[in-house]
Amino acid sequence: MTFPPIETLIPHRAPHRHVSRILSVDGTRAVAEGDFVPDDVSGHFPGRPIVPGVVMVEALAQTLCAMATLAGEHGQAVLTGVEKARFRGIVSPPCTLTYEVTVTERRLGVTWAKGRVLRGEEVVCTATLQAAIVGEEVVAAAMHNGAPTAGLNGARGPAEA
Repeated sequence: MTFPPIETLIPHRAPHRHVSRILSVDGTRAVAEGDFVPDDVSGHFPGRPIVPGVVMVEALAQTLCAMATLAGEHGQAVLTGVEKARFRGIVSPPCTLTYEVTVTERRLGVTWAKGRVLRGEEVVCTATLQAAIVGEEVVAAAMHNGAPTAGLNGARGPAEA
């Protein structure tokens, strides 16, 4: 299956977009890839760049966001929690990472998913994500009044793709 360009699926832009392309979406599972070059993470650390763990977790969240968009969700996907994040190796660019996200539960407008980041066959990061879809008006209001969690009640989780 061919997917639209990632820029049409998620709102993230450089330098904070870490997903390069979607490879597959099948029911409650999505697989994506992200390409890194040394300049992408040159400040972490100068002379010996590595991909930060927080960037790998964000890439998993972006994969989940793309999955929600492909499922026809409307609104802004927001990451509402991260649990059990584990980093199992140093990732030095240039490299291509694979992001796998599997939805495990949907309840009361919240979605939980397990994520893995792989470098080739090696798992370099795992995490459990919590996310919700909020209306654009909630995002605008939160940005206007500085209350980033305002209006999360009644949020919807990503529908099955």
